[in-house]
Amino acid sequence: MAAKPKPGRRRPKRRPLRLFLLAAAAALIAATALLILGAERKLSQLVVGGLGESFSTRVYSAAFPLDEQTPISPARLLERLERLGYRAGVPPLTAGQYLWQAPVLQLHLRGFAAPLPAQEPGIFQLTQSSEERWTLTGASRITLEPEVAAELSGPKKVRRDPASAEELPRPLKDAVIAAEDKRFLTHRGVDPRAIMRSAWHNAVGSDLHGGSTITQQLVKNLFLTPKRHWRRKLSEAALALYLELRYSKEKILTLYLNHIYFGQEGPVSVAGIKAAARFYFDKPLSELSLPDCALLAGLIRSPHRYNPRRDPAAAKQRRDFVLKRMQDEGMISAEQRQQASAAPLALAAAQKTRKDKNDNAYFLAEVVRQALPRFGEDALFRQGLSLYTTMDPLLQKAAQRALRLSKNQAALVALDPATGRVLALAGGRDYAESQFNRATQASRQPGSAFKPFLYGAALENGFTPASTLEDSKKAYKKGPKTWTPENYDGVYHGTTTVREALAHSMNAASLDLANKLGPKRVIEYARRLGIISPLEPSLALVLGVSEVNLLELTGAYAAFANGGFKVTPRLITSVSDAEGQVLEYTTLERDPVLKPADAFLMTSMLASVIKEGTARSLSALGWTRSSAGKTGTTNDGRDAWFIGYTRELLAGVWVGDDDHRSIKATGAKDAGPVWVSFMQEASAGPDRPFVQPQGLVTVKLDPASGYLARTGCPVKQDEVFVIGSEPVERCPLHVGGLKGWFKRLFGG
Repeated sequence: MAAKPKPGRRRPKRRPLRLFLLAAAAALIAATALLILGAERKLSQLVVGGLGESFSTRVYSAAFPLDEQTPISPARLLERLERLGYRAGVPPLTAGQYLWQAPVLQLHLRGFAAPLPAQEPGIFQLTQSSEERWTLTGASRITLEPEVAAELSGPKKVRRDPASAEELPRPLKDAVIAAEDKRFLTHRGVDPRAIMRSAWHNAVGSDLHGGSTITQQLVKNLFLTPKRHWRRKLSEAALALYLELRYSKEKILTLYLNHIYFGQEGPVSVAGIKAAARFYFDKPLSELSLPDCALLAGLIRSPHRYNPRRDPAAAKQRRDFVLKRMQDEGMISAEQRQQASAAPLALAAAQKTRKDKNDNAYFLAEVVRQALPRFGEDALFRQGLSLYTTMDPLLQKAAQRALRLSKNQAALVALDPATGRVLALAGGRDYAESQFNRATQASRQPGSAFKPFLYGAALENGFTPASTLEDSKKAYKKGPKTWTPENYDGVYHGTTTVREALAHSMNAASLDLANKLGPKRVIEYARRLGIISPLEPSLALVLGVSEVNLLELTGAYAAFANGGFKVTPRLITSVSDAEGQVLEYTTLERDPVLKPADAFLMTSMLASVIKEGTARSLSALGWTRSSAGKTGTTNDGRDAWFIGYTRELLAGVWVGDDDHRSIKATGAKDAGPVWVSFMQEASAGPDRPFVQPQGLVTVKLDPASGYLARTGCPVKQDEVFVIGSEPVERCPLHVGGLKGWFKRLFGG
């Protein structure tokens, strides 16, 4: 018979508790395993796949080549250097320093490996040989690196640029380890001593010590939420241990420095050590000094609290604390610490202001608009691309400044006529007020700025600058109705020459010419030079009734300026991925579309527009360089244009109102001054007249008759002809002697 249990004593039931603990452990292991698997997928992207989605795209200006033929003043050269973050130094110069002792400039170039042209680093000497010319020692040509014009951070507004382990300076690594995790090189991802120390300091109210290792901080930033909870801490520790097994200390430190938060620039977060070095010091990593490295390392703990721009005293105190840590760990000597502590914060003095960024905004917006369909949003904003553009930062600044002269809305495009490289593009007076790009997104009537395509077509079809046209009031059939166009000033000139008709923008004479040629020939000619907008096949076309945008119209004039080649305006020259592999490279395409002789004749006639025609007022504004161009004014003064060029530079200006209201503007009065303001700032070196090609001859004409001038002609005018097309008969109006008396008496 079994014994009865004693009253008040029951055997404990341990099985359910044991099962619960086993289940909890299994769940924790499973959750940790799933977390590790998820982390591994992301790590594969970050480490093996090239750090793709975490990094912003950088947009660069054009590099600036400099040789003995490049005109640039010392002031402009130093301005370019300072925009690139170069600083005055003393010998021996280090990378990113210069020494200007007129007339000699010593320069230690950083060098760069961007798609062509690349530049080797080294010290070069430039000696000023004239006001805007230099003699180079050590090379026949040097190239200043491209300027970082913008960083595309995408919708997350994070600026981050990948740095390789090789790019990280040793003092920077030491400073970060000393500040954040002095046993980083020896622990396995978790440091029990640091945890205990942190607990003690938290208990006594100190916040100078944290318990998380660098590896744990990386795990938290990459995979976990900032929410404080024991489960998150356990996950953090497990992933940190896994990371240490999976990757080297160097890789972990590099990942950490590429992802850590360093501060804020407006709505954009500055993340990663490369972006931080540019933001605070305007330096590449290779040029960071020991005090710079200590300050950046000190910021990690609290970028807001130790922001050197907001609280320099707190930032310096934190920097000096890091330097002390470095000395304590044997990373630097007492002397090095003393010198570094005595150094000023040396923050970048030339941080780009909001105004500077606004100057570039229209150009950069167009770059993004063109790049987005080619690469996609993910690549453009998250995969660390490098976009190299054609922009000249100084010319872009000059363009935006010139537009501010206009009381109305305005746009400006400047390009190299030989290559089509767009050097400046400003789509409005102020990007902050309006993001609508009037250089590329607005189609407006060009008015008389379209007439060069008519007169160019005429030259190809047997007309010469001396051919005669009738500038008189005449009615034309326009459907069932008649159309009687008028000259702008209501004055008619009767029989006139092709040159005079274009120079004075005579509407009636232009329609007489268009009626002889036919609109189809004009359209074909305009298409050949680069006009892609729809064109109305009517006589009114030549008066500029078909809408175009400023970029295409300016680009089409390039064939006149460069001797007859069509060039496509382009803003992007090449694109590279985060590892420097070239994804796209744009080669120069020059298609011969005009005979050199015909291109020069057009330039010669467009020069008359400025010398004695509708743009003669430009000289009163101080413009004296050899140039050619054409004004344009639409009905009721709604749109005003001026497209003009020198041998080196082509620029187009539009002025008007976004609502198409009449502003009583004219090309000469409103667009011309903007053009002159820009061109005066953009032009350098001595004046370079246009060069007449072979196959042309210059003869003296009597303008009244259009024939070769006689000795007795009161006015003699030079005119250029294709050889074989020049007149051979002499002026019948000013015949001298007895023969002339009989001719005048009897009308013979």
